[in-house]
Amino acid sequence: MIWGLLRRHQVRIVSFALMLLPLVSMYIHGKQRQESTAIERGLLRLSSPIQGVTDGVISALGEAFRSYIDLVEVRARNVALESENRELLGEALRSRAQGEELRRVKLLCGFRAEHGELRSVPAKVVSREISQFFRVLRLQIDVRDLKEVREGQAVVTHDGVVGRIERVGGDSADVMLITDARSAADATIAGKGVAGTARGKGKASEFGADFVHLERAEQATPIEAGDAVLTSGHDKVFPAGLELGHVVAAAPTRQGPYVGYALTPAVTFATLEEVLIVVGQQPGAAGAPAGQPRALPRVRSDPANIPDG
Repeated sequence: MIWGLLRRHQVRIVSFALMLLPLVSMYIHGKQRQESTAIERGLLRLSSPIQGVTDGVISALGEAFRSYIDLVEVRARNVALESENRELLGEALRSRAQGEELRRVKLLCGFRAEHGELRSVPAKVVSREISQFFRVLRLQIDVRDLKEVREGQAVVTHDGVVGRIERVGGDSADVMLITDARSAADATIAGKGVAGTARGKGKASEFGADFVHLERAEQATPIEAGDAVLTSGHDKVFPAGLELGHVVAAAPTRQGPYVGYALTPAVTFATLEEVLIVVGQQPGAAGAPAGQPRALPRVRSDPANIPDG
């Protein structure tokens, strides 16, 4: 009879049990307990190692991901800083070059203002001919739009004499340096009253020039190392009072009545960037008429006048 009753009301009984089970579970778990049950302790023992390993793996993965993100950001910042450093370095180099160019231009402008009797035009050095001993043999300058430039005109800077125009062709001109064997200039030594000629040595392995004069002039005032040799202006090529070079040593070379002293040029040709071409003199100034090119003088190679050596 009981089993028959249960079979008839089994649906109601199961439904009631399902409704009652959550209430019982809430009551049991809602009670304050001092100790966990054996089942709970067993489950904790089984799950704790797995949970520790899982937490460790997750923490390691998270740290690795954060480190990767930080590394990517650091690399990006490094690339940006390197690019910024290159830009700043380029700007610094350009500023330095512009400052050096401005300094040279100021010196040339000062030279033109000091020598107002000269008519000169500026030109830029575009190339250098270098010997196997790393000596500058020849300069080439840009003369485009410089209609007054002619062969034989003097080329100078604020430091002194560079040489003279040897050949003009197209937009450029070749400059024969004062160290060239074909170069000669009437010269004097400042404060010594000694007149002579400065001529280039013309040796690829030996850089400089010689100052040659009559021995009788030396007897009046001795020449010493460091004495400045200036142009006298008598050759009608180089204006008077410009530095050609300095005496290297007081020990001269002698040939007949002539005495020669080695000179070091006043101008450093290896670093020369801008020059002035003397195209004439202002009206009323001594020398050649304004606008007239000065003739290229012959090198005086007669042993009776200038000795070899």
